[in-house]
Amino acid sequence: MTFTDLGINDNIVQALQENRITEPTDIQLQAIPHILTSEQDLVAIAQTGTGKTAAFCLPILQTIDPKLAKIQALVLVPTRELGQQVAREFFLFSKHMPRVFAEAVYGGTPIEDQIQKLKRATHVVVATPGRLLDLLDRNALSLQDLKYLVLDEADEMINMGFKSEIDQILESCKRDITSMLFTATMPNDVKQLVREYLRPNAVEIRINAEEFVNQKIDHQYIIYKQGYKLDYLKAYLSQRLDQRGIMFCRTKVAAKKLAKQLAGFEVVADALHGNLNQEMRDKVMRGFKKGRINLLVATDIAARGIDVKDLDYIIHYHLPEKTEQYTHRSGRTARAGKSGNSVCLVKTEDMPEIKNLESELKIQFSALNIEPKPERPSAPVTIYMNIGFGQGFTKGNVSDFLVEEAGLNLSDIKNVVVEDNRSYFDIPQKYQQQVFLNLKGFKLAHRNLKFTLDGANSKRNIY
Repeated sequence: MTFTDLGINDNIVQALQENRITEPTDIQLQAIPHILTSEQDLVAIAQTGTGKTAAFCLPILQTIDPKLAKIQALVLVPTRELGQQVAREFFLFSKHMPRVFAEAVYGGTPIEDQIQKLKRATHVVVATPGRLLDLLDRNALSLQDLKYLVLDEADEMINMGFKSEIDQILESCKRDITSMLFTATMPNDVKQLVREYLRPNAVEIRINAEEFVNQKIDHQYIIYKQGYKLDYLKAYLSQRLDQRGIMFCRTKVAAKKLAKQLAGFEVVADALHGNLNQEMRDKVMRGFKKGRINLLVATDIAARGIDVKDLDYIIHYHLPEKTEQYTHRSGRTARAGKSGNSVCLVKTEDMPEIKNLESELKIQFSALNIEPKPERPSAPVTIYMNIGFGQGFTKGNVSDFLVEEAGLNLSDIKNVVVEDNRSYFDIPQKYQQQVFLNLKGFKLAHRNLKFTLDGANSKRNIY
């Protein structure tokens, strides 16, 4: 069946073909005809990467009135990145029709700029919940002419703590609009949204109703020896130097440290976590999408809504706290009919959690046998740096600084000496490049940080 068979007009079909989209996915086959021909609300349960954005974008484009310069569709999304992606699809698919203007609004950027953009003709607003409420409070937009409301990745919005904001937004919308909820899983909070805000005759669509996890994902686990987790990770990555993936950690501290520990390794890695400002976050994502970064180290919250094509693997450096998180994490690989790997790093005592995932998600894990390369013994190196008592540093400060900014373990830092304008310390030689790369260009106490292995010349304070 083609998009034309589903009722999509020739102008939109032409734009789809130009973007190499020719065959509807399962969610599109079921959702598009319903949205085009019915005003009934819709609940669509489908994993990330199944083409759900086009499933609501295409029929909305076809049915709203481009001549009416009012907001006729609102799409709520969990993150800035997903908002940008959804708005972009509205732009791409409307190329050959009277222009439908979609505006993405989200936090992390000046609200005044977005208010100015909304003064122009806008047919579709794609918004994160918090920023939309801010704009409504300022009377910067009106939802009085709304025809469609879409909750995209509803379960992720709930997991991120947006339940109260969603309640406020839905209560402010008129009751005669068509509401659509798209989600990968159906936890109780999402079911409550459906009961409270969607009409009783809402139609439900389930893709892979028996299993939410993509069947083209190979689920694996690696059992590591205590104290050698990073070594097992590097052994796995060494076999995939030309591939790209995302590695998930439970905390932003862990994500930041892991990215630093991989500095200088064969795989180029960078971190995405809550302490990054929007400019740095955008820089990391640009590098990842353009292939300059092979491995994105992220927390579940920081990675919400990220959509990067052709990811080869997902690594669970820490097992997810909830079963639904495993679904979201793993669903970022094996998209558009391709295959992918989802790999958990576990200790022997973690195996009951693996069995629980198998049982709840109806999937099967296989053991991946990997052994780290044996380390060659080497003498420690002494590194000198141009900060000391004169810049307010003590032995403890230096060690804490190296742990925080260079990704070293405290146990690897030996023989710290602090003088007036310099400090030096011993570390295993294998960490030398890691220290230099992480601290290159670092400025501290109004001084550009510099390093050398030359103890005699370091006293001159010119290195």
